[in-house]
Amino acid sequence: MVTLPHRPARWCIALLLFVGGGPSFTEQGYAQTSPPDTLIIQVHRAVARGLSYFSSPRRTLDPDAVLLHAYLKDRFNLPKLVKAERVLAAIRADSTSQFHKFLRLAEPMRCRMDFLDADGANDVAAVGVWYDELPDRSLFMERIRDVEWGEPYQVTHALWAMAMVRNCFHAEVDTAVERRLVEHNLAIMKSNRPLWNDVAIEALAMAQYNDTAYVPPQEYIQEIIALQNLNGSWNWVPNDPTRESQHTTILALWALLQYKPLEWPESPRDMVVH
Repeated sequence: MVTLPHRPARWCIALLLFVGGGPSFTEQGYAQTSPPDTLIIQVHRAVARGLSYFSSPRRTLDPDAVLLHAYLKDRFNLPKLVKAERVLAAIRADSTSQFHKFLRLAEPMRCRMDFLDADGANDVAAVGVWYDELPDRSLFMERIRDVEWGEPYQVTHALWAMAMVRNCFHAEVDTAVERRLVEHNLAIMKSNRPLWNDVAIEALAMAQYNDTAYVPPQEYIQEIIALQNLNGSWNWVPNDPTRESQHTTILALWALLQYKPLEWPESPRDMVVH
């Protein structure tokens, strides 16, 4: 079991992306009453259960979950995953893996830019991860404008890439395209609630990461907590016990850690890549 630092009275667990500072397109999340103490406690416990799920010595860890955990670990002072090094070593050893280009989330490395010629959702996100190494910085916005707007994961990954470019590399982005991406991510959330699936939870995590002022409605947080399995995980398809997913689980933890009315016991640091 993961033990989190105790806060007397009311914790507040908040993610402040100090370097964000871009325009805000999620105004409906602003004017809200403070969440009740019971919700704060529920979020805190849900995060603790999720972290315990990943720290189980019997669990075989998936590469995508390990990479995303590494992206969040230093920022939120999360517990180190004991088995993570074995997974990272396997990613290092296979430069043809779809995960190899994301190894930079965990450690310094070099990468071929072959994702510039590919059109998958992961390739869209990779343009953000490697923004500072692009042969021409204008390639970033060209790629983002060319996303398939009807493909939900391309939309969520494009918003992640845009937020990464601003938060990690302090670059300017096209705010008109950003507005459209935010609107699409909010639509993904609304169309999949109250039974949040993997892409809807990803959209919530990216909307919060992109906008330092966005506070999701309390019912969004309550609905996601209600979908957590007894072992601390979430399912790719809600209420389908055969679809337990480490990817969905780490995204749900990311979304909950960023819930701004809460104050994570450790001061969050700027999000960076290596």
